[in-house]
Amino acid sequence: MRYVEEFLVARKLEGLADGTMDQYRMELKKFAKYLDKPSVYVTTNDLRGYLTQFNEMAQRSINRKISTLKAYYTWLVEEEYLEKNPMRKIKTPKEPDMLPRNLSHEDVELLRWHPKSPRNQAIMELLVSSGMRIGELVKLNRDDLVMANRQIRVTGKGNKERLVFFGPIAKFCIISYLNTRKDDNPALLVNKYGERLTIRSIEMQIKDQAKKAGIKDKVTPHMLRHTFATGMYEQGADIDFIARLLGHHSTETTRRYTNINGSEMARMYDKFLVN
Repeated sequence: MRYVEEFLVARKLEGLADGTMDQYRMELKKFAKYLDKPSVYVTTNDLRGYLTQFNEMAQRSINRKISTLKAYYTWLVEEEYLEKNPMRKIKTPKEPDMLPRNLSHEDVELLRWHPKSPRNQAIMELLVSSGMRIGELVKLNRDDLVMANRQIRVTGKGNKERLVFFGPIAKFCIISYLNTRKDDNPALLVNKYGERLTIRSIEMQIKDQAKKAGIKDKVTPHMLRHTFATGMYEQGADIDFIARLLGHHSTETTRRYTNINGSEMARMYDKFLVN
């Protein structure tokens, strides 16, 4: 595991997102457990044998494993621990072009108004009205928010900063929540022990909240991000503006977030149809 630990430290110093770091750590730990020799002695056939175990998985999950191993072995070559990259001949299969899922307006309202704690209400309103990533949310400190202007300066992927905004209801909920706090932790969101919330804890909270609200779909923070982008687009927001709010480098990525459901497409078709 020596090389794996060095790799993770190097990637951490480059400002890689916590979610990606967790993915690398878990996948490389599984890979090391599978091997009967140090990873620097692995052949392309060894790698194919490892990946073949996961043929029944969704292509996206397999591709994440391939991506992790490619990043790791590319780093080993760059650091001169290896002369040749055994992942070079392993191609990344194309994933099916699936539309991102988002919630209906009715389900969003169920989530927003279902009884919950002041903290959980603030979390939901922030995610619904800002479109920020869950990893960005958990890193927020109290002084990152400019309450008067309803603005937040968040640090996104690659340690790049951008400005996001939140709605009046979110402002009210944040103030209500902070008024219940008696700790001196600078973190915006904390658990009952006064410690900063984790991504996992918020994911579980939203899943549980959706279940209690009677929503059949599995609801995730990322789904709320999709829903925010689609809502902005349906209200006429420019795609470049939405891309800036979401922290996307390319509007092509943003276009995948702004999928319109069937009923909305039908409404727009009727609106623009020339008889």
